[in-house]
Amino acid sequence: MPITRHARTAATLLAAALFLAVLPVGGESSAAESAEPEAEPAESEAPARSWNLLDSDETSFESTRPREDEEARERRIKRNRPLPVMPVPDPLSPAPPSFGELDRFVPPNVRVSLAESWARWAPRVEKHLNASYGALPDAWQVSASRLSGFATRPGGRRLLIAALLGLVVLLLVVRAARGHGDLVVCIAYPDDLRGSFTVTLSRTGPRATRMPRGEREATAGRVSTRSEHYLVARETQYRGLAPGRYWITVDGDLFAGSGDEPIEQPFESQQMLVRSRDTHRLEFDLRPRSCPVEVRTVWEGQTLRECAIAAHGRPDTLRHTRGQAVRIGLPIGRHVIAVGSGDRVAEREVLVDDYATQVLEVDLGQSDGVVFKGCPPAVAPYLQGDVPTAARALAREGQDKVSNFLLARMHRAQGNKSRAAEHYEYAGHFPEAADLRAELEEWAAAAALYQKAGQTSRAGEMYQRAGDLVRAGKAYESASDLDRALGCYREAQDTERVIGVLERRGETFEAAQLARDSDDRSRAIKLLQQVLPDDPNYAEACLMLVDALESEGHVDLAAHKLHERLERGDAGSAAPELRARLSELWERSGDLGRALESWEKLRAEAPAWPELSTRIESLRKRLSASKAQGGGRTTLPGASQSPPVESRYELIEQIGRGGMGVVFRARDRRLGREVALKRLPDNLRDHPTAVELFLREARAAASLNHPNIVTVHDADQEDGTYFITMELLEGDPLHVILRRAGRLSPRDCARLGVQICAGLEYAHERRIVHRDIKTSNLFFTRGKVVKIMDFGLAKMLEEVRRSATVIGGTPYYMAPEQAAGETLDARADLYALGVTFFELATGNVPFREGDVVYHHRHSPIPDPRQRAEGIPDALAELILHLLAKDPEQRCASARDVAARLAPLTS
Repeated sequence: MPITRHARTAATLLAAALFLAVLPVGGESSAAESAEPEAEPAESEAPARSWNLLDSDETSFESTRPREDEEARERRIKRNRPLPVMPVPDPLSPAPPSFGELDRFVPPNVRVSLAESWARWAPRVEKHLNASYGALPDAWQVSASRLSGFATRPGGRRLLIAALLGLVVLLLVVRAARGHGDLVVCIAYPDDLRGSFTVTLSRTGPRATRMPRGEREATAGRVSTRSEHYLVARETQYRGLAPGRYWITVDGDLFAGSGDEPIEQPFESQQMLVRSRDTHRLEFDLRPRSCPVEVRTVWEGQTLRECAIAAHGRPDTLRHTRGQAVRIGLPIGRHVIAVGSGDRVAEREVLVDDYATQVLEVDLGQSDGVVFKGCPPAVAPYLQGDVPTAARALAREGQDKVSNFLLARMHRAQGNKSRAAEHYEYAGHFPEAADLRAELEEWAAAAALYQKAGQTSRAGEMYQRAGDLVRAGKAYESASDLDRALGCYREAQDTERVIGVLERRGETFEAAQLARDSDDRSRAIKLLQQVLPDDPNYAEACLMLVDALESEGHVDLAAHKLHERLERGDAGSAAPELRARLSELWERSGDLGRALESWEKLRAEAPAWPELSTRIESLRKRLSASKAQGGGRTTLPGASQSPPVESRYELIEQIGRGGMGVVFRARDRRLGREVALKRLPDNLRDHPTAVELFLREARAAASLNHPNIVTVHDADQEDGTYFITMELLEGDPLHVILRRAGRLSPRDCARLGVQICAGLEYAHERRIVHRDIKTSNLFFTRGKVVKIMDFGLAKMLEEVRRSATVIGGTPYYMAPEQAAGETLDARADLYALGVTFFELATGNVPFREGDVVYHHRHSPIPDPRQRAEGIPDALAELILHLLAKDPEQRCASARDVAARLAPLTS
């Protein structure tokens, strides 16, 4: 319940009335004068001041007024009588003035003091009271006269005193009834800081200025008061506050750790409404807005005398070192510090994550972090935040790319993404330009930029959003994201590319079906030949291949495939029909012996087959006649029947030569396709086990069907010449690419490595070890696919090496256990893969001079980071892990290697 203005006015009036009632009792003369009736003023005396404004006209109107009776005249005189004035006591009087009945309560010295005060203020009070009384209406003047008369009587004074005391008591009761409230002031700042604050409570208003430093330090020895609390750390309480509005001011210092210098001096005020019988909580957030960063500048270890420092984007932080360290305040977060001296500017990124002073040393003599150099006119404008001027200066010096890069960053910070993208593109920063084009939803432009940046997966996403599904599929395919590439090609209804992706994914049966449906018989045959026996669709693929070969006129090949199909397992209810068809195919191909054998098997399986006996008898007669004439093909099923190289394959040109033989481009006359035919050296025939190993291992390699392994079609010999036929590749081996490029980037190494690991993992799961992984056996096609070559030939090569020096060469890639002649497993291929990665990343193998075999077995592997700059730690550590001497300490599988390479491909 607040005290209203009217209540305060009433209390003031009562106090004034009591004051007037008490003061006239100053002495005996005053009492006597008040007891005598008022005498008429003498003619010679000036008339007494009247507070009634009508008295000035009384004389002029007296002759015209009607005679009034005595009582009316008495009342008029009393009404116009001025208020009694207290006589001013003489300050030199030895006796203190008397206040009547109050003398018992007021000591003499107090009465003297009051009298002196009254002597000073009485004229002013009288003047204002006279003016106020004269301004009152007549009726109010009468009331004031009556009140004055009432206050001069003893009974009136007692009543007024009692009323005043009652009002005071009433105010106290009202205030007690209103109750009180509590206030809790909380100061929030980081836990790793310490603070000391003075909290001030005020009803009138907030403090205008903060406390001086010396006064703040002096508060350490003071005792807190009801309105001011000292040495507050985080929280303080004010109890028993009267309800109302208060201003709370916090003034103090924040320190970092144990330092004595404050990092910030907060000064803040807030207003709070305190209600009765309630506890209020007021929080001040005084977390520092900046943290100290100390920057030191050197040139190759020597302190720079003249240097300027500024935070990027904040010209207000520009400082000059003058040979000393400079401290600037930065808010929490990441910032870029620009340091300029002479003709160059370097930048360093600093992470401000706590309030302790960070020390940053910038060496302008190093190339790391240099934004530009060789342009002194651009230094000062750049540090002052005038990027356009700095860019123009750089452009005049011929540094257009740097100029555009600075403009791009400026426009990006200003939110002008289109201009920023243009400048990034001119500067050659394609990833940043592509990101901005993507934010602007310019999908096609973003895709082209991502392709320039080598981020083909992101390019595919942009092309897909732009609706260019074929380009999106190509981009995904380049990024080895075959699932999304396949989805794009299927949505675009590009059957040829769908077949290609399915083939790369190893889904050759589905690819063959699509090729057959699109009437691409040659491709369908090639794909169907790659379906392995462990494929659940192998039986159906065999029948499809038989149909395709028969329709192309290759009856003998169709018979061989159908024979393979029947010999591999139970054919089910269709066995008699398939056996009959096989018999007819053998007969049509001229192989009467196999045809007769097949018809006889059919008679054993299905004796009731129509015209079976007639066919068998006819074949026997034809076979007897053919033998009598010395012709016919009577080869048994298990016999080897290798056609001459010239009869089936037409050699077109030589496309390669190496230690494993000569490679020709050849045409398969039977299947009408071009293949790569590799003739092995003639001296291999002299080795007792070379031929057996060659045929066995080559046929094992022919069973491998993976996008990252070269497909081997056949392995045979004619007149002592051994050859294998494989798919014809367009591109270059990695050693040729490495010879041109010097070395590859870490990202390219990782991308190639992921594909190599995929092929190795496929072979290792089938217990086939390559034994000779190296750059010359890794082929990079024009479709950006890595193919592993010469699977199965390395084992034969080892056998030859043990007995003769037929094929030489230093084993730069050989694992220690392989050089020692121990039993090998997949980890030998991983060692060779580590050497390959080392060569791709640095441009050379780890050991090239001296006894290379000894080095691989005993010498420590050099760190690739010491051979070439820019190799990431993750790639270097993986290479060293692969090149461990002990196989147990290498990666467990090619899949693990691919998993560690994957983060490096982006």
